[in-house]
Amino acid sequence: MKKVLIALLVITTLSATAQESVLLRLNYTKGDSFLVTTESNQSMGNQGGMNMKMTMGMIVTDVSEENIKTESQITAVVMDMMQGGMTMSYDSNKNDEELDQMGQMLKSQFEPMMKVIIYNTLDSQGNVIDTKLDPAIPGMEQMTNRAMNTINYPKEKVSVGSSWISENEIQGMKMTMNYTVSSIADGLVTLDISGDTSGAVTGKMKGKTTIDSSTGISNSSEIEMTITTQGMNVSGKTKTTISKI
Repeated sequence: MKKVLIALLVITTLSATAQESVLLRLNYTKGDSFLVTTESNQSMGNQGGMNMKMTMGMIVTDVSEENIKTESQITAVVMDMMQGGMTMSYDSNKNDEELDQMGQMLKSQFEPMMKVIIYNTLDSQGNVIDTKLDPAIPGMEQMTNRAMNTINYPKEKVSVGSSWISENEIQGMKMTMNYTVSSIADGLVTLDISGDTSGAVTGKMKGKTTIDSSTGISNSSEIEMTITTQGMNVSGKTKTTISKI
């Protein structure tokens, strides 16, 4: 009887271990729609800080063996910023009469961005092959890529303890990210994130992200960072959620 119980225990353990190996891939279907919400808080010490919430709609326009094509557009922006002892606020949901002078100024900057359509081409591993903006506005590509929270998945299956490194360079800033699988349970894969930036911006970051293993979508992530740019020290936290609509 003992031998039977031991054999069953071994089989159960092996089955559980086998189930913890996951191939992370983007499994989109043409016509899928998503809402991406990004909340960021930045502090520059005595020089001020900024709180911003941005929502973006994304639709999958084409899916083939080679790549995935998406179209995205910012749908709302809410921002509060303090700089040089001056407070500035903007809410894209408010009409002109509800905005003060600073709000009107910020509107002139954000409104053109909200008219831009972002065309992205990715592969199933999450690598961005091409990005086009219509109309093209400087700085938009960097901002929208960060908001989309794209993760480059490894070729092989992953299990708890697996790790890989992803490197990207945007406008003179090199970003190196290290992802480690901390848990796999109930169809969700949780990754611990650490990384650093070099070049035009230097700093470090850490955080967590949760991925739906069936779709490859990063449902939620939280990243803390400390960077130095143009002689300023900036600390911040960004929370991103992606939900299917």
